[in-house]
Amino acid sequence: MRAPALSIVDGFKFVPGGHYMDGLTDTDYVQFFRFYESQIQADPYADVRDRGMIKIVYDRASRTIRKNANQSYFQSYAANDSDGGRVRVFPPISDALIDDRTFLHILRQNAPYIDEYCDRTDKAELNISVHFIRYKADMGRASYSSPIWLHVDDEPLVFIHLIQLTDNAIGADSVISEMDSKPTNVLRLSEPFDTLIVDKTKKHAVTPLGSRNGMAYRDVMLINVEAEVQQK
Repeated sequence: MRAPALSIVDGFKFVPGGHYMDGLTDTDYVQFFRFYESQIQADPYADVRDRGMIKIVYDRASRTIRKNANQSYFQSYAANDSDGGRVRVFPPISDALIDDRTFLHILRQNAPYIDEYCDRTDKAELNISVHFIRYKADMGRASYSSPIWLHVDDEPLVFIHLIQLTDNAIGADSVISEMDSKPTNVLRLSEPFDTLIVDKTKKHAVTPLGSRNGMAYRDVMLINVEAEVQQK
């Protein structure tokens, strides 16, 4: 019998960007945004997104990270009925991220949740994938996530950090539901580093991005604690 999903944030938790900006300056944010933009390329699996990825190993005892030898990404079909069941390889994010001051600051803010997962599952190390994803939509068009609608990730813990949402964006709202897929909560990441944390005890989705005029962008950074099933 499958063990019940581990609740770290009771399904989901919204953390205002100000929590992550505490200890950072506006210059830190601008520099990180420039780095982010330099690291994203066309998503080889969807022309409505740009992205990059790097996988790291997190050491619980020291809270240090190193680059993972495995740089491919796998989701089960159960978690992603659009792209699951196959190994995907995304444009690589530079190793410079591992020593980036702003990234390490954000990771430190997430560490209490990550450490709780480690302690409750008796894990000394975790595989973590870091994804930069840019959703981009011109007026009248749509950019969407994969999977497109409510789902439960393979990952037991996911941090969705907003990097940028342009003023002309429409849609791009986060939706939460119980396992019956009936929405119970809607929230919007709108300020730099606004964050949605999710675990496997509820479903979540983000609505497609559209534009009022011109090209609209929604830039996010995902920090995903990976499951054993994903180690392909």
